Amino acid sequence: MTDEETDSAYKSIEEKLRLYLGTGCGKTTATFGLSLRAISRGKNVTIVFFDKLEENSSEGPALHFLENANQPHFGNLSVHYTGVNRIGAGPKGSFRFYNSPNGILAEDIKEANRGLSLIREALLRADDLVIADELLNVAHAGLIEWEAVKEILSLRQDPTVIVMTGRNAPEWLKEAASTVSVIDQLKHHGRAIEGLDC
Repeated sequence: MTDEETDSAYKSIEEKLRLYLGTGCGKTTATFGLSLRAISRGKNVTIVFFDKLEENSSEGPALHFLENANQPHFGNLSVHYTGVNRIGAGPKGSFRFYNSPNGILAEDIKEANRGLSLIREALLRADDLVIADELLNVAHAGLIEWEAVKEILSLRQDPTVIVMTGRNAPEWLKEAASTVSVIDQLKHHGRAIEGLDC
């Protein structure tokens, strides 16, 4: 294959859907790096956190700073947290709502669907990068139907790249993805550390 043919083949492969999967730390952190690269190149980015509240995470102040940076050649960043606080509710202090003694509540479903609406708005705006953090986990737990995820994907238009994170994804979604990265947890120190979180 000539260099010209290689360049042509490379250009024909478009990034449309990226999945960050696995049991290890770093899926959300990877999206922060991706967001930083994108806005630094003038791209418009939306991040929607599912099942995460800003007060339980460390990145909020920095993301809000970038959201309001108004720097020449910067893109726009839009950040949204959705979910219900479940800190300490689950086993070993887990904040995952589906481990809560109360199970899944109507407010959990409402918040998950609010997050989905925010993703939909970003796709209709044709933002360059749309990140749905933990969307795969809330869909797996049943707060969002997989059919709703398919409907969201159908709204994607060039140049938008959608990024979804979570522990796993159904096979049809993996097949639809243009990039799939898996982070396995081989060892963990035991609990979240403020400022490092994972």
